[in-house]
Amino acid sequence: MGGSPLIMSWYDDVQLNEEAAVGIAREVDLNRRMLGFDADAKHIWHCSLSIPYQDREVTDQEWSDIVQRFMDEMDFTEAGAKAPCQWVAVHHGRSTKGNDHIHIMASTIREDGTKWADGNDFSRAQKVARGIEKDFNFIQLGNHSERWLQQGELVRDSTREPTRFALERTARACAVAADTEAQFVRLMRRAKLLVHPRFAAGTDSVVTGYSVAERPPKGMRPLWFGGGKLAQDLTLPSLRTRWPDTPGSAQEASEEWMAAKRHRRIVHPDAPGAVLDEETARRLAGELRQVRRRLVSIAPEDQQTWAHAAREASGVYAAWSLATEDGQGPLGRTARVLARSAHRNGVKITAPLQAPLRTSGTTAFLLAATQAPSPIAQALIMNQMLQMTQAFYEMHQANQELRETQLINDAFEHHLSVVAEPLPEVVAAPSTRSTSHAGPVRDRGTLRETQGPTATMRAGVEHIRDEHGMEL
Repeated sequence: MGGSPLIMSWYDDVQLNEEAAVGIAREVDLNRRMLGFDADAKHIWHCSLSIPYQDREVTDQEWSDIVQRFMDEMDFTEAGAKAPCQWVAVHHGRSTKGNDHIHIMASTIREDGTKWADGNDFSRAQKVARGIEKDFNFIQLGNHSERWLQQGELVRDSTREPTRFALERTARACAVAADTEAQFVRLMRRAKLLVHPRFAAGTDSVVTGYSVAERPPKGMRPLWFGGGKLAQDLTLPSLRTRWPDTPGSAQEASEEWMAAKRHRRIVHPDAPGAVLDEETARRLAGELRQVRRRLVSIAPEDQQTWAHAAREASGVYAAWSLATEDGQGPLGRTARVLARSAHRNGVKITAPLQAPLRTSGTTAFLLAATQAPSPIAQALIMNQMLQMTQAFYEMHQANQELRETQLINDAFEHHLSVVAEPLPEVVAAPSTRSTSHAGPVRDRGTLRETQGPTATMRAGVEHIRDEHGMEL
């Protein structure tokens, strides 16, 4: 808890009960009562500061520093040139959405009887909040385009991974595995997603977007999400930058979109998946090695190319997650961390994908594998992906994007280490040992991790205005 000096002298850092809450309310209202202001006049300002559950943990001392700075800069305290107002901040912990937050209540009547200026208070509070986010190393609201969970999603998905996260991971893996737009549609349908195209106004043939949903339990309606609601780099215009644009490919894509819309069979089936054995894994590791070497030559400020590379890398992790994890485990969480790089600072991918950055081969094999890859096959891929992820870490470091740098560092420590630790050592050249002796095949779900939600989302300050003032 925090508050003005008089309140803190009596209630410093206590667990509030009803009696204490009433006493604090009277102290906040003290100036109005002593100076004879009308009780019906607006004289209390309400505000809440919230940090979404996806960001880092905040200590009690940090909350105290945050709220003190917020109230100083909002001109409620003795830090300004005017007489202070009475105020209190109470730490409520995590909300039903899982967001850590505090509530602030402040009198708008100063000790000398003048009024706190509430003009343009919303914009002022937003400006202060943005500065706090930057200085306390939170993900800055407005500098990131990822879409966040709504209350309805949390209620519906309270006992499992949120539907949106699962859909994003699947759509991302399918997009990066696909060599054409038509194949993207087929892969999503083969992954048991419901797929619905969105057409340009006035047409039933020009596809401009798409929505996906999981097949719902009997008696329930599908929960649909547009590609842009999953992540900005998964919009159809953005994805089309990685596929060929020819009359033939456009016609094939149109046929697959219409088949999906009408719930008909896939029009142009792809070859079935295969076991990802050691020999194939070495070939795919070579593909990843070429991508990794290309990353070294990309300038840190080339946001378009790095965004493409991040989407490609996150697609590999997403497909790997689908092949080996039951729900969002460490690989799925790493995929979300790297996906942030694909649309950080509101970057929209508009330039075509350069061929040396493609990871379609590896992603497609992981996505279509008929059984989870052997430990040695996973080790070969992990060896390259660790080095590729390091390249993103160094890029963010060069751009002084401290939050992104920290998230990738956390992915190394808490997610990738969990996967890499039990995998065998690999050698650069193919071994003469048969893959049948590489160890037991890893079943789906054996890398499953059941910790809380991934810390890959923005720290924001939520806001709702009501008749009593403003909630930030």
